[in-house]
Amino acid sequence: MQRFFLALHATAPAALIVSLLVHLRPPPGLAPLAQRPVWTVWALIGAWLLLSTLAAWALRTLALWRVSLGGAGTLLVVAGAVGQARGSAQAPAMLASLAAVGLVCVGMAAFIGPRRVQAPRRKNVRTAAVAPSDAAGVTTLHRGWRLRQGAGRIVPAHLPFWWCGVLALESFRLAHIVATEPARSSGMLGLLLAFWVALPAATLRHWAPRNAALLWVLAALGYGGLAAKAGLLQWIVASALCAVTACTTAYRPPNAA
Repeated sequence: MQRFFLALHATAPAALIVSLLVHLRPPPGLAPLAQRPVWTVWALIGAWLLLSTLAAWALRTLALWRVSLGGAGTLLVVAGAVGQARGSAQAPAMLASLAAVGLVCVGMAAFIGPRRVQAPRRKNVRTAAVAPSDAAGVTTLHRGWRLRQGAGRIVPAHLPFWWCGVLALESFRLAHIVATEPARSSGMLGLLLAFWVALPAATLRHWAPRNAALLWVLAALGYGGLAAKAGLLQWIVASALCAVTACTTAYRPPNAA
């Protein structure tokens, strides 16, 4: 599941570029993207999901991270250059800022190593460093194992990803199936929070737990704002569960660190 969501990040730049080209340069006889039936948009989304599934199956975790960061950085630089070429407002400042962020992403993609993308393995290394010859070592090892098992029961490894999927599906239902105000507008915003706040929080849980906890807090505040504006029970539950996930993500047992 984690590899699939990483693949979604990795293939997002390619999906955006294809959508842009189809919109700006449609094939002969095909209307612009904004004037086409809804099924054509869902066909593009389905192709993106299929491409992500193939990437998750074919690429290693390290390669997915590098493609994700490199693609995002390259797309930011291209966006800044296009704005400069078109003479957009504040084009030089936007180009400089987007290029700086893009170069940081590309640099991270170039220098990221296996130790940065395999956080669970570091626990195994620390466990193996405990000498099991004496009784005290065995007791410490067993106690640490129990603590890690307890932490796994509190927040299973894949639970945040499934929670992101639930948030996205409910947001989609409100936005495109219910499709009446205030559910429609709040569903659109809920989709943005699910994909751009909750999903990165779930992805960063093992590598940067504090940053992930902050993102979950931001998601809780966002869904709380939707609950206050739309008055829907779904957003109250979503805000509460995001807050609980933030607490469990930041929690670290004493001997599990």
